[in-house]
Amino acid sequence: MNARLPHSLACVRAALAAPRPPTSLLLRLPPSHSYATAATAAAATRTAEQRRSPRSFARPPTPAPTSTADEQQRARGYLVPRTASAQLPVYRAIKSGGTREIILIKKVQGDRKKLVQDMQATLAVTADRIRINPTTLHIEIQGNYLSQAQKWLLDNGF
Repeated sequence: MNARLPHSLACVRAALAAPRPPTSLLLRLPPSHSYATAATAAAATRTAEQRRSPRSFARPPTPAPTSTADEQQRARGYLVPRTASAQLPVYRAIKSGGTREIILIKKVQGDRKKLVQDMQATLAVTADRIRINPTTLHIEIQGNYLSQAQKWLLDNGF
């Protein structure tokens, strides 16, 4: 074993000392040596352009509540306070491999049943598609009602 060691070290030293082509030459192979097709080259160009373009987050900010929490609690019997970042606590949950959508309204204080009845009447949601989760006490609406629920909360001053 030790007899082969100097021989293998010499091979390693020779391999390290051998000149290597610059990486720029490796990337610029002539078309006869390239395995890429025109479609993959175009796709690579598109993805590079997409990476360079800045992402735009042009969603308008959520308007502030129109009435105070005490006024809302007394008038309706329930309150949906804002999150720490002043957003509405309305969330979308995708279930069953993307085939089922549930809208969650969190942070509800007060009479949740009255809130469900008011939303059910205004949004035209059937009684079997809206419920109060008994464990978390969140309001769950089955279906794509995210924008309608947010608009309803904003229209009612939350």
